[in-house]
Amino acid sequence: MSATELWVNNDGMEVRFGSEKAAVSKGGNMVAGDGNLHEVRATITGTNVPAADAPIDKKVALPVGAYIEEAILYVKTAFTSGGSATLDIGLMNDDGDGTFSTLDDNGIDAAIALTAIDAIDDRIATDGAQINTSPANSTNAALPMVISYGYNTAAFTAGEADLVIRYRLV
Repeated sequence: MSATELWVNNDGMEVRFGSEKAAVSKGGNMVAGDGNLHEVRATITGTNVPAADAPIDKKVALPVGAYIEEAILYVKTAFTSGGSATLDIGLMNDDGDGTFSTLDDNGIDAAIALTAIDAIDDRIATDGAQINTSPANSTNAALPMVISYGYNTAAFTAGEADLVIRYRLV
């Protein structure tokens, strides 16, 4: 391996060699739950939301066997846009080789309107197709799925929200 090579081990952790620094995390974590109920939390920053579906944070994932009970988006800083931006939140497959492919780009929620997230303390109870289901990685069923996002119509120029996904292991 070269001094700056990167590979992903079996549990999805990036392993780096040499003087290469790790990528800055966009924010997120897995939270231990009460009994069989668990949470995954991720921070969505408006200016980081891409036009094409991409992982929010590659290290924050829903494990194999997760049944999504609910997902709630809590706005901490008002979202703004130079147009009529909407936000999609979905899931991506961990392909097991350091890459990710789209499973359902709006499976957590589709086209959340700018007017729904343009004030502090706005709260969105998401209603995508993957809520109240047990989605599975369609690329490799033994690997987790990461939370993804993307914008439609126009980019966001500001905003920050916490996404909380509550799930049970089945």
